[in-house]
Amino acid sequence: MIRDMATQDIDALVAIEKACFEAGYADKMMTAEDFADVPGDEHAALFCAVEGDEVAGYAFLILEDGAANFDSLAVSPAHQGKGLGEQLFRHVERYCRENAIPRLNLEIKETNYPLLKRYHSYGYKCFEVEPGFYADGWGAIRMLKYFEV
Repeated sequence: MIRDMATQDIDALVAIEKACFEAGYADKMMTAEDFADVPGDEHAALFCAVEGDEVAGYAFLILEDGAANFDSLAVSPAHQGKGLGEQLFRHVERYCRENAIPRLNLEIKETNYPLLKRYHSYGYKCFEVEPGFYADGWGAIRMLKYFEV
């Protein structure tokens, strides 16, 4: 099941964030305070994938300038390989269509070739590379997709 974030999800979200991003993206990680700000922010949307009563993953959007910026998607290592990332990604795209958001932007590390290939297959186009975006010196590939709204 995918649902909107609730405040009681914060501890689970922080744990997922740490498990998924601490090794290579520590400078981009969200804190408990960041997650706590999301429910009241009209310019943000965070969706949780739930298995049983456990938050297994999330997708976070920042809404600005008539577009959605896909900030992050993470699935707990214990729940990876079950298609939850794909479900979250597709949920975000549906959210954009249903809310008349015409464009979804995202960025990936330039060395993430499997994800680059996947996003291309979903219809995303590269529009910019920002060198040195990540703490380890690698750049970010920025991609976008337009939706019929």
